[in-house]
Amino acid sequence: MYQQPQGPSGLPPGFASPSLPPWVAEKAKKKRRVVLILVIVAVLALLVGGGVTGGIFASKYYKSTGAAPMSAPAPPECEALRPTMERLGVPNLAEVQVSPPSAAATSSKLTSCTWRPTPAEHVRYRSLYVSINAFIGPEAERQANDYNPPTTGEVVPLPEISDRAWFRIERSGNAYSRAELWAQRGKVQVQVMYSAKDKGFFTDERVPADVLSSEAKSAAMAAFDSAR
Repeated sequence: MYQQPQGPSGLPPGFASPSLPPWVAEKAKKKRRVVLILVIVAVLALLVGGGVTGGIFASKYYKSTGAAPMSAPAPPECEALRPTMERLGVPNLAEVQVSPPSAAATSSKLTSCTWRPTPAEHVRYRSLYVSINAFIGPEAERQANDYNPPTTGEVVPLPEISDRAWFRIERSGNAYSRAELWAQRGKVQVQVMYSAKDKGFFTDERVPADVLSSEAKSAAMAAFDSAR
């Protein structure tokens, strides 16, 4: 059977391809335009959202973890700690409390000081609290021996610090760690509470336990020396 030859478009030679009605072509053009606009809007939203999110993370990361130093003079017991605090990276004395001895024959003078990094620090969060309770009077050492530690802990020897001491490390769920140490030498008792973490851009990091232990013990030994 005879078949009429067809051109490349599938139509017989001499026949042109049928063109789309104008309204169909216009509808297709509008559809492409809408898709393009939606793509552009989505990309801009991602860029702006990412920029805002990045800005929030950056503002938190670069926020200071330190504190300005006190303007008032430091008590001698706290001032004597300064070289050790500078070595530990907490050179600014941020808070001081002093409870003078009472009129009793034997009483004690309690001095506490809290040390922080400088305001320029934004990664290392450190808060180092040191209290020195020095008993005075004829029964000073006996009363010191009778005085119970301020919080519960097993009293055991820490050879490098004292024969009567306790130490522990507590971990929280947000990367904070706290080392707490209490010790007694003769008529002087020392307590150290050391809170620490290292700030990250997205997640914070814990300070290793051996670092916490070493630095808390350094602060305690300096406190005993300052009470002499």
